Amino acid sequence: MAIRDYLPFQTVDNSVNITDKALAPEQVKGLSKAMKIASLALGFQGTNYYFNTRANFERPAYDFERLMQAVDTDSYVKQAMSKYKDLFWKEGWEITSENPEAISYLLQRIDFMEIAMKRPFVDFLIEVSDQLFKFSNAFIVKARGDLGEYFPDKLSPMTGELPVIGYYLIPTEQVRIFRDKHNRPKSYRQETDPLTYMPLEANPIWTAEKVIHLHFDRKTGRAFGTPFLINVLDDVIALRQIEEDIQNLVHRELFPLYKYKIGTAEQPAEPEEITQAAIEIENLRTEGGLILPFRHDVEVIGSEGTALDASRYLDHFKERVAVGLGVAPHHLGMSMNGGNRSVTERLDVALYDRIKQMQKLFSEMIRLNIFNELLFEGGFDPISNPVENSTSDRCYFKFKEIDVDTQVKKENHIIQKFVSNLITLDEARLALGYDPDVDISNTFASLQADIQVDVANATTKAQTDNQAPAPKTSDGQKSATSGQRNLPSKRKGVGNAMRPANQNGRKNSPDIKRYDNNFLSVIESLLDKEYTVIESDVEKDVDNV
Repeated sequence: MAIRDYLPFQTVDNSVNITDKALAPEQVKGLSKAMKIASLALGFQGTNYYFNTRANFERPAYDFERLMQAVDTDSYVKQAMSKYKDLFWKEGWEITSENPEAISYLLQRIDFMEIAMKRPFVDFLIEVSDQLFKFSNAFIVKARGDLGEYFPDKLSPMTGELPVIGYYLIPTEQVRIFRDKHNRPKSYRQETDPLTYMPLEANPIWTAEKVIHLHFDRKTGRAFGTPFLINVLDDVIALRQIEEDIQNLVHRELFPLYKYKIGTAEQPAEPEEITQAAIEIENLRTEGGLILPFRHDVEVIGSEGTALDASRYLDHFKERVAVGLGVAPHHLGMSMNGGNRSVTERLDVALYDRIKQMQKLFSEMIRLNIFNELLFEGGFDPISNPVENSTSDRCYFKFKEIDVDTQVKKENHIIQKFVSNLITLDEARLALGYDPDVDISNTFASLQADIQVDVANATTKAQTDNQAPAPKTSDGQKSATSGQRNLPSKRKGVGNAMRPANQNGRKNSPDIKRYDNNFLSVIESLLDKEYTVIESDVEKDVDNV
């Protein structure tokens, strides 16, 4: 298979099986050589390279031991690192891909690695991020082993060796890198303290293929990334010095100085008086007092409102430390210069943006250095990027949104565009991170429409039943139709007395009969008849008389 078949901008034949289009171990080396970037520029060498024939392992240009000490001893630096790590992993992560089989395979490999590493995979990732926050460098070593007896599928390692079964970290402050003159790493060595190990134990060395070097802000031509904590160390030291000076100032002002004046120009002090005054001052208690003759004068020397106000200097250096750490003062528990909700929200968003940038770099490093190799071993092809009518095996390490408020606003904006007919349902679901293939009948609107149809059908049926002739009950009474009121019934029966009936069955109240709404006209006609009868009777009586 040609190299062009694996380039992202080429079309992949859908008839080719995944196992057929995956790279074989012998093809990986050829592909690596064919696509190897020619580095012509010389890299920066921190040590003498040309006058040393031995392998020269380069030390980092920054004191990582000092950084680790600052994180362990200073409260502000420690809290800032904890804030970064907590926000970084706040909402968790997931593996996304167009191919569900690739996701299932990676999750299965992670389960096997957790057994081999004897630790959760997420714990390993958190430790990697901690090294990146502190030192902007992390060195991961691949551990290989035979999984053929345990793993259900066949694995084909890229280098022809055993497949990867786990990863472990090298302490960043002890790593030394050996590079060629073109800045390409050749090997890595862990330089241990000779006082803590046996002299016969040599420092471990790994080749470049066995080590994954993750880094932030690595300058061109340099071997190590630049830690952002380097800029803030001097500010932290200055802040601690200011705090010590303020502590000394408070200690001095807390215990006042006594000025004891004995004698006057006309009556100079006697030697025994000075000795006695020194004894009195030495034995003086804080809550005590002195009873002196008229020649003795004691004055307490204090600040008297003339001491230096160092609070502004202290706030200034606190702000410098917070800015150097990349957080706002209120993130470290400082309540300086007041502030309102709008300002704090904008500062929170700025911190979220910085965390998201780190997450983006971290995700790409995991995809390129870990996921791709594991996918190749399982027979998948994460290099090719097929066209829309095919499926890609590429898997992404994706962080979930950490700023929930911003996420809600973005989702509402996407929904509004869909409601305004600017985008389709598939585009809206893709923008929201959902699968565009959805059964519309399971959505809320469809379910609600079905319920409304059922309610309308039930209402129509009930109205039809009410208009139908009422069935005759066993006691001979008919149920009243709709729109009638209850009146006393002259009919009485066993069934009606024991279990009354109405239009829906037996009535809830006995001895009740209903008449329609024209009962007034009936009453008027009866009254007219009665009046006519009475009038005719009166006329007959008059005639008889």
